[in-house]
Amino acid sequence: MSEDESAESRRRPWSEGPDEEAPAKSWLLLDDDELLHKIETLGAEAEDERLIEVVASDRHFFIRQEAAKRIKDHDRLFEFVDDRHVGQILVRYLTRREDITYLQQLSRRSRHVEVRSAAQVQLARLWCRLDQPAEAAAAPAPAPERPESVEAVVAAAPPSQPARTVPAPPEVIAPVETKPHAAFEPITSAALETSGVDGSLLAWAVHFLVQPTWSDVGTERTHELLTQTRRDLLGRFPALVLLQVTADAHVTINLEAGPRLPTEAVRAVAAWMVAYRNAVGAQVPGGAATSVRAATAMVADALRATGFYTACDEFEAGRG
Repeated sequence: MSEDESAESRRRPWSEGPDEEAPAKSWLLLDDDELLHKIETLGAEAEDERLIEVVASDRHFFIRQEAAKRIKDHDRLFEFVDDRHVGQILVRYLTRREDITYLQQLSRRSRHVEVRSAAQVQLARLWCRLDQPAEAAAAPAPAPERPESVEAVVAAAPPSQPARTVPAPPEVIAPVETKPHAAFEPITSAALETSGVDGSLLAWAVHFLVQPTWSDVGTERTHELLTQTRRDLLGRFPALVLLQVTADAHVTINLEAGPRLPTEAVRAVAAWMVAYRNAVGAQVPGGAATSVRAATAMVADALRATGFYTACDEFEAGRG
């Protein structure tokens, strides 16, 4: 482990309350159990000043995170962006098109791997949301900034063929919304947790891995190889039923049941992508030469947290 990684892995010291030096009427005078109860039973009233005091304190990170979740003025959390625990809460509020650039910066530059991973998950979710057909049909708006590796290349093509020569960004199948997105979603930005793996993250992993091979084999053959390898693996990995290949070789993920897929979807997608890349390599010498990690570098921390790379390594070595 490098010195930077060692420093990054060290936990911030915390102190158990009550804080006897806190000002009169401060919530920090409460013990941990009372403080957490006070935070979690807040009504609609704004208590940002008291909550900020808790966020800035040395109380246990869980208490500080719970306080951060209940701050009304989300902009006040930006001063804690370098805090490994509060930074993970901050990215959950970044749900607008204008937030994409900031999320990209966080996903690349944050000192804390937990914040980078959370930013990558939120970025993947936001990209997929903005790419939903229902929103595409709305009033024209500037396209969100994309990493160069996922920019669609549009070329002239016969009417019977798709116009693009690389796959479109991933699509998620979700209910059409009838009201604006809430400022805060009651889900975490963890790549993987007990409730499942973030589906949008896996959608982008598939996109990043298929995109470099598109020009090698073309639209029709890409569709055939994706369909064939998925069919071959479906019996071993039933979670692949949640992913479908469209006629233009576009992989869609069904998130109607929620933004998270079963955790077994991680190994299922890893097995599929390794099989697909092997099939491309058999068709085109040197095809799929870009490593899995290099192709998915934009969301590397979040994918690593799910165990995706470990699974890919196992399947590539024939141990899966």
